[in-house]
Amino acid sequence: MNMQHATFALQVGSKVITLRPTLRAAFHLHQKYSFQGLYQAILDGDYTASMDLITATCADVPPASIRSILDARDQLLEFILILRGGDTSNDKPQSGEFISFEEHVTYLYKIGAGQLGWAPDVVWDATPAEILAAREGRMELLKDILAAVFGSKEQSADASNVSGIKDDLNAIGDLTNHVRPR
Repeated sequence: MNMQHATFALQVGSKVITLRPTLRAAFHLHQKYSFQGLYQAILDGDYTASMDLITATCADVPPASIRSILDARDQLLEFILILRGGDTSNDKPQSGEFISFEEHVTYLYKIGAGQLGWAPDVVWDATPAEILAAREGRMELLKDILAAVFGSKEQSADASNVSGIKDDLNAIGDLTNHVRPR
């Protein structure tokens, strides 16, 4: 999933409504309909399901006619895939083990609240793309910190050359071990 799925521009008549596929919206819609049920309801032209999807993912829903909402059906079906966590920009089939949506939400919540340390409300209001991008940024930061503290692999390989290190230290000053008499 990429960051282009942090928002979705829904063209409804002459208006553009910005939808956010947040973890909270996905969870509530899945609980109410299941994604397959929501997809089928919108495919069948169910106005209530369409409006439930829009109101769950949009902070400020402008008034729109029933006809314009139903005309946006194909866009809403695409958005359901994004809300579910799919990547509509990638034609390659997903690999790996299938997990249920509940497991997926739990996984994302653990990343947001556990690994990133976000407050629960922040996690629920984030999109899966934002959570995964933030995790990737955190992992890069941790790698940089570990490299700074312990040195990179290239530095570790050079550290095995003890005589080279001694030569470098000798250039700084006298390294003979002096014992003071008591």
